[in-house]
Amino acid sequence: MLRCGQMMLAQALICRHLGRDWNWEKQKEQPKEYQQILQCFLDRKDCCYSIHQMAQMGVGEGKSIGEWFGPNTVAQVLKKLALFDEWNSLAVYVSMDNTVVIEDIKKMCCVLPLSADTAGESPPDPLNASNQSDELIFLDPHTTQTFVDTEENGTVDDQTFHCLQSPQRMNILNLDPSVALGFFCKEEKDFDSWCSLVQKEILKENLRMFELVQKHPSHWPPFVPPAKPEVTTTGAEFIDSTEQLEEFDLEEDFEILSI
Repeated sequence: MLRCGQMMLAQALICRHLGRDWNWEKQKEQPKEYQQILQCFLDRKDCCYSIHQMAQMGVGEGKSIGEWFGPNTVAQVLKKLALFDEWNSLAVYVSMDNTVVIEDIKKMCCVLPLSADTAGESPPDPLNASNQSDELIFLDPHTTQTFVDTEENGTVDDQTFHCLQSPQRMNILNLDPSVALGFFCKEEKDFDSWCSLVQKEILKENLRMFELVQKHPSHWPPFVPPAKPEVTTTGAEFIDSTEQLEEFDLEEDFEILSI
């Protein structure tokens, strides 16, 4: 599930810096922004979204190192790590009770298009998927890879960052119903378009995966945009101290991740 979270966020960063039409080509020189994105996910403690960072930040969510993360925990971890990521300037919104609140997102200046990644809840089957008719086309990260680090010229050998197996298909009815959905919007107009699409295509269904509302529900606690704790360290140094993780509020309800 940690790798699924990384895959989801990496796709958002590609959309952020390289655009939705950009495609990776094997053995081709890649843009510098692509190399910077890879640096964020290297398996080193000083990389913002490394497996080390995610596992350690999970301590603040009540997960011991090595314990399996569900979609909600991954969502909360990414939201908190993004606070230390100055290069990408992401605002990560995690909805409560399967309800996306437009007012709250605009308060965050988080401009959430229209492609989504999903990750299954059950430990054996985390997937990254897209939809085609009644089937899902998915990528399975369950492939053991050799450790990769930065080379002397500052680039990263990216061959193992891409699935070696071809995409697979599954019927959407076979998907575990406990999932995380991630949406990325670069500008406010993208978010407005996403809201229009959801209202037109999703909310008309009797059984829908989530709700979209304009105003913050009155019976909910006040919305407070997440803020970086007042520490003078990097994200990596910050999460070296698990005591400081207590500054974050724990959120136990399952929620939908929206990037």
